[in-house]
Amino acid sequence: MRKIGEIRGWPMLVRLALAGAALFATFLFQIPLEREVPGEPFLLFFLVVIGATLAFGRGVGLMAVGLSALLSIFFFEPFGSIAIWHAADVIKIELYAGLAGCCVVGFASLADALIAANEKTKALEQSDQNKSMLLRELAHGVANNFASVAALISIKSASVSDSNAKSVLDDAIEQVTVMARVHRRLRADGHGVLLDSETFIRELCEDLKASAARGRPLSIECRADSRPLLMDQAVLLGLIVNELITNAIKHAFPDGRLGHIRVGFEAIGNRARLAVEDDGVGLVGRAQGATGIGQELVRGLAHQLGGDLEVQSSKSGTSFRLSIPCDTPTAFAPPPEPSARLLH
Repeated sequence: MRKIGEIRGWPMLVRLALAGAALFATFLFQIPLEREVPGEPFLLFFLVVIGATLAFGRGVGLMAVGLSALLSIFFFEPFGSIAIWHAADVIKIELYAGLAGCCVVGFASLADALIAANEKTKALEQSDQNKSMLLRELAHGVANNFASVAALISIKSASVSDSNAKSVLDDAIEQVTVMARVHRRLRADGHGVLLDSETFIRELCEDLKASAARGRPLSIECRADSRPLLMDQAVLLGLIVNELITNAIKHAFPDGRLGHIRVGFEAIGNRARLAVEDDGVGLVGRAQGATGIGQELVRGLAHQLGGDLEVQSSKSGTSFRLSIPCDTPTAFAPPPEPSARLLH
């Protein structure tokens, strides 16, 4: 369609000349054929007329109908003359001209509609690109604002001597950082503003390992399917992962003991399952008051996602499993390759 649109921008004389040359070439090609296999020459002329209509437009197509009707006289008795002996032959030429003219109008309208649709599609694609660019700029600015807020809270936290207040401020810094990370990876899609779950969760785990678990003999394993998440989903999910991993690092492995934390995100149909597991001391073995606020926060966030949270704990570790609806479009990213599942 783009090429046809460009061709139709050529000067009218050029288009008329090309169509006339094609008809004349067809005329010369049919002369020896007519001597071997006599018959009406309309079929090849009609194909050239339709081709000229699609490529050059309605006006050129109608001109091609008239010229081809005139050239077709040459193939009726007496052969090789512009005279016609039989009235039936005149009727054939008239019928050809009428039917070909109607087809020209129809095909020209179809081509015009296709070209208009193609131009509209290009305009929409350009508009989407512009919106995506604006979104990236806006998201980058918002992420920078969150980073500035985190930096300000960090400065204030350094001047606070109370350990409980300092811990609350540190939690606030982590949560603001999660929201900044979400905005840095937003992208526009036909279904809204989306973020890839695999990249987001993996990088969140890497950041927490580098910051919260720094200097501790802890390992964090992360496996996540690639699934598009809406911005609100990503923020809530990120806060849940951040809270569960941070609490496990702080309270599940007292006295500097070795530990392992596993994070999994699995998409199944229109639902997704998040699991955060550790092999620590369990909820009972944690310090008094170390789990209540964190669990209440996670349950509140899970409720906002419309999900169901299951908690299992023993002396050998704790498991948090969250099932949430996740019916965003799957065309955002290619499906994950088959692999061993972390979640069961």
